[in-house]
Amino acid sequence: MTKNKSVAIVTGSARNIGRATAIRLGELGFHLVVHTNNDAENLEQTADLVRQTGVQCETVIGSLDDPNTFIALDQSCKAIGHCQVLVNNASVRKTKPFLEMTIEEWRQVFRINGDAQFMCTQQFLPDMLDSRWGRVICLGGLSAHTGAQERAAVVSSKSSVPGLVRALAVEFADSGVTFNCVVPGHIDTHRTAETGARLKHPSFDGKNVAYGQPSDIAAVIGMLVGPDSGFINGQTIHVNGGAFLP
Repeated sequence: MTKNKSVAIVTGSARNIGRATAIRLGELGFHLVVHTNNDAENLEQTADLVRQTGVQCETVIGSLDDPNTFIALDQSCKAIGHCQVLVNNASVRKTKPFLEMTIEEWRQVFRINGDAQFMCTQQFLPDMLDSRWGRVICLGGLSAHTGAQERAAVVSSKSSVPGLVRALAVEFADSGVTFNCVVPGHIDTHRTAETGARLKHPSFDGKNVAYGQPSDIAAVIGMLVGPDSGFINGQTIHVNGGAFLP
């Protein structure tokens, strides 16, 4: 792995887990491409924090259901090196009663939570295969394993993520590239308490809950891109402080 040319791409990295992950990867020596759908101000703050680690950082703004966004990600990556780490973090968490949801609303959730992970991985996997080294980390969702009220599309789309990494781990088993799913538990962000209580996860009673920090998830992702992680492949790794025990 040539760190001076290695690039990590982190989608949905304007805040929270995405930001913490980008900073951690910068600390590990990767140059970064960070991305947001529309939160330009916070994305630039992320980029500034990443640059403080001593690496280059490019920013991309655009929806992952727009092909132009993938072009921009690719161009930004090539401007500073070649992709060796991809963190598929971007997602949407639409809340709506199942009987009131339209097919277009259902498809919109799947376009970001499912299709975008497929398209990002397909876009940047060839660079990793050429290098015979790469790491793809897809962020799953706790609700995909516990269920959640009024989130049928989110639960269904996030349930596809472990299947994707298992399939790719088998298909590219001898390539030097690994594929893993990281499932965060209850993370202390600006929206955790309100959404968790309202959605009534089985592991969430609104009071006696173990909360983590975005840095807890970033640390696991950092481990997965490290030099000793090559035998971890096709796994779904729960990082939740014991809130959910599969």
